[in-house]
Amino acid sequence: MAQAFAQDDPLYQYILPDETTRHQVLSIFFNHYIEMLYPYSDVVATSEQYEAVALVFHSELEPGTFRSRMKYRRRIAVAVCKSVPICRYIGARGFIRGLSILHKMDSSWLSMLGKRKYLHMDMLAVQRQYQGQGYASRIIRPLLEKCHKEEVICSLETQTIGNLPLYEHYDYHVVKVISLPGSSLKQYCMLHS
Repeated sequence: MAQAFAQDDPLYQYILPDETTRHQVLSIFFNHYIEMLYPYSDVVATSEQYEAVALVFHSELEPGTFRSRMKYRRRIAVAVCKSVPICRYIGARGFIRGLSILHKMDSSWLSMLGKRKYLHMDMLAVQRQYQGQGYASRIIRPLLEKCHKEEVICSLETQTIGNLPLYEHYDYHVVKVISLPGSSLKQYCMLHS
């Protein structure tokens, strides 16, 4: 996952402009991010070769009680603390800058769904050598079938404008665009119709 996002994702290219350290930083980050979200998500892969992999968040697993929300916030704090070794690559200032950007470009827009259940494709990565060979479809189609069967909303976001036609092909549509102040970076928030 780190390799795919290090090469092709404008958000992580913006946060981590030094491409010589980007992969190492993202390896640390994704390890702790996935660990943090694991109780609320599924990690889905096309095969044991991980040609494509996605992290799918389940809203019904989202913390609802005060106690569960506090536990979730603790998981976030632990993930941030475990990610501090990133500082040896980008420094403390770069680490704080990255956290700030991620906070501004997060999935909080999903609150517009209210109490409706959803599955959120938080990340989808296809290894470069497998791109254009239908591996994204092997993740997206079953996800959409599950959403249809369970009658839940399917959502995602991307900062890569070139990904919009792919998602639109599967009947996703942009419902919100979030701009990162001081940059040309935009997050396209999409729902399946």
